[in-house]
Amino acid sequence: MTLRLFLIFAVCSVTLAASAQVRTGSGAGVAAHPHRGHPQVEVPNSPSLPPYETPASLACIYQLAQPLVPGCPVLGTSAVPTGGSGLIAIVNAFDNPPALADLNMFSRRFGLPVCSSTNRCFSKVYATGVQPPEDGLWAQSASVVTEYAHTFAPQAQIVLVEAASSAIEDMWFAVDKANTILAAHGGGQMILPFSILEESDETSFDQHFTTPGVVYVSGNEGSLGIFDYPATSPNVIALGGTGFVRDAKGNFVREEATTFWAGGKSLYESRPTYQDGIEKVGSQRGIPDAAFVGDPIHGAILYYTSVSSNSFVGWIFEGNVGIGEAGWAGMINRAGSHAASSQEELSMFYGSIGDSTEFRDITKGQAFLVFAAPGWDFLTGVGTGVGLKGK
Repeated sequence: MTLRLFLIFAVCSVTLAASAQVRTGSGAGVAAHPHRGHPQVEVPNSPSLPPYETPASLACIYQLAQPLVPGCPVLGTSAVPTGGSGLIAIVNAFDNPPALADLNMFSRRFGLPVCSSTNRCFSKVYATGVQPPEDGLWAQSASVVTEYAHTFAPQAQIVLVEAASSAIEDMWFAVDKANTILAAHGGGQMILPFSILEESDETSFDQHFTTPGVVYVSGNEGSLGIFDYPATSPNVIALGGTGFVRDAKGNFVREEATTFWAGGKSLYESRPTYQDGIEKVGSQRGIPDAAFVGDPIHGAILYYTSVSSNSFVGWIFEGNVGIGEAGWAGMINRAGSHAASSQEELSMFYGSIGDSTEFRDITKGQAFLVFAAPGWDFLTGVGTGVGLKGK
């Protein structure tokens, strides 16, 4: 497989460099989804309009917490989700030593449960049983997905499964370890915040996403006919990205497709049965299936302790599909539908196209000459979630 290289965009002194710890031959590397971090010294409580979203503002817009505040302003919206059960596994490469401390700092600030050895709402597992080395890019990936999975399903147990490296065989080993953990607990959700470029042998890896009772979620940040695996796997829920439009007072106006990446037709995966009703897909797997806010310009706040050389500690905000991966895994977890597979979950998605009580149809926005449109489209799939119905 081909290593996907990403640039990390940052402001001021916060720059996270992608590690090149990759083997050759069959051990080619996997890339974390790109993270664009903007430093924010503190979470402001001033009348100024923040350039980011919070757990409460996201929960309000997606109708996941009560009471719903008109306009869902970032300042003035405080209700966060409650509930969740079972396990959500996150598969990531390398070690993120401050993951628990960062999660608890984030949780205290936004009124989420603090994780401890008593409630075990967060634990970390080394896939091989040996602590991996640290890596700045992958650590940030782990932070954002962990913090927002906890946001959207605060009573679920989050298990961060750390692969020994970003080599493909190490990542699949970690996925299988996560499968074993989830199977022992009767299933759950698995977040896959990483990607490789599509290649002709990818179908041989689809078997990693077939454990009964497990729903797999990953995002696509590709475009122009070059897409991300495992998002293109028919056994995985593929996510696209959106951005919010707010007025001058900070009130939510609408949601549009992001201009930063687009979906399309997989080169190697055939159309799954749940997409049989989508004529524009043709004979190939179409992506994405759904979307979530992830625009990198106006991102979501998180707490991060850098494990790279710049030693940054504090609040940053960023946008990427990791927010959506965490959001959708959390929504599915809280909905409690207990789908037997990703395909079963996706059949519910596609069976609800046009139902505004379940999905917000995104009809505005474009990326790389791909346009959002009524119904399913190659930018946002069936749309973004509204509450827990149909999840």
